[in-house]
Amino acid sequence: MPKPDTLEVTITHNLPDKAEVRQLFTRRLIAIDWGREWGWKSTEPDKYDGRAKIDLTTFHDMKAKGAAVIAAYKGATAKAEHRLVGWVEQGAEFVMLNGLLCLPLTRVKVVDSASSFLGNLAPRQCTVQACHERAKGRLSALVRDVPIDRSVWSLHHRDVEWLVTNYLLTAGRCAAVWGGGQSFESIDHAGYTHAGREVLAQTTVSGGLVGRKAERLKELTAPGRDLLMFGPEKCRRECPAGIEYISIESVFAALDITEAGRWLIDRMTTIIVVEKDTPGMPATKDTAPIAVAE
Repeated sequence: MPKPDTLEVTITHNLPDKAEVRQLFTRRLIAIDWGREWGWKSTEPDKYDGRAKIDLTTFHDMKAKGAAVIAAYKGATAKAEHRLVGWVEQGAEFVMLNGLLCLPLTRVKVVDSASSFLGNLAPRQCTVQACHERAKGRLSALVRDVPIDRSVWSLHHRDVEWLVTNYLLTAGRCAAVWGGGQSFESIDHAGYTHAGREVLAQTTVSGGLVGRKAERLKELTAPGRDLLMFGPEKCRRECPAGIEYISIESVFAALDITEAGRWLIDRMTTIIVVEKDTPGMPATKDTAPIAVAE
């Protein structure tokens, strides 16, 4: 994948002191949640190892290049799904808040991540990481108030499963569809065709999961049963023989050309902005640039 034009980063704040998390949220700061126990002797990544080095390198990249950010503040928002999206300005200075190393956000919006692609951007197995492969430039566009392209990648992953449900019915592949997980652990849809055959289908938006999910689906091979795998077009070759592979891009396109399908996709792609900061509003107060040895 080519390097992104803009760095896109996801971060979660889940500190034991929820009042501290609320401070970060209110002051529009993102923070590394470790380091104060030894007084931040240095902010140079090479002074650390492992996860610490990776996190600090990400913060330095944001500081040097600028970045679009989506940030969760556990216990600090009106709804658990609410997130801050905002911008780390190129050349921004590190600041300290209660011993936490922070960067300020500008162009801030509070959004609801329960819908649209925003729900796909939580950090995986860590608290802060680049997320361009999932955001695909959409997070940057949202922060900069640029129109976001209309595609399957603008959907929440759960809505992609609903998209497949509608496709199975409107394309005539099934006469009835049920949530597959109620019957089998390794599928998303169970259906019944007009010809009297059973359909088992699995869906993923993650290219790295296509092969594994398809192999589990293949274990359910049986007479009178059709197996369907829905995933990104680029991963078609990872699907084993015996399973029909249908790209989620083609499912999106098939529904988007119909009036009902457009109605459905319009609602799935709607981004709910709960609050938007006034341009020029200070991102922080009662904070000071950090002074540490480099």
